[in-house]
Amino acid sequence: MPIVNDIRATLDTALAAISSLPDVAFENVPFEQNAGTPYVRTAFFLTSRRPAVVGPDPQMRYQGLYQVTVCVPTDQGTGDAFEFADLIMTELDGSTDIVGSDVTVSLEYSELGPVFYDDPFYCVPVQIAWYVYAQ
Repeated sequence: MPIVNDIRATLDTALAAISSLPDVAFENVPFEQNAGTPYVRTAFFLTSRRPAVVGPDPQMRYQGLYQVTVCVPTDQGTGDAFEFADLIMTELDGSTDIVGSDVTVSLEYSELGPVFYDDPFYCVPVQIAWYVYAQ
């Protein structure tokens, strides 16, 4: 599997292993959304692919963001959304290494992004910065 797919799959697997989260809508995978039920959705971004050292056949540093957006029904307060977001930030915290089948993904930080409405949901994004060194 290409390294970018390995990285995404490793992050998806780590998220799926977090208990007490609502259903996860993984990026570009069929998902039936119910207006009255909380869920989380993912987005994967590769922001940089650069040589980590100088020379022939250098090791590469891949880095990016893994965004997990918590969506709860509107008009029911913010408590559940921030509890889910806090759980994600705790489980996928900075200074954590996630070992996948072919790659180890290092997490640099996790933090909240600006909240928004996606009617009929109130959404709280959690942005997780990651990096990988690979050949």
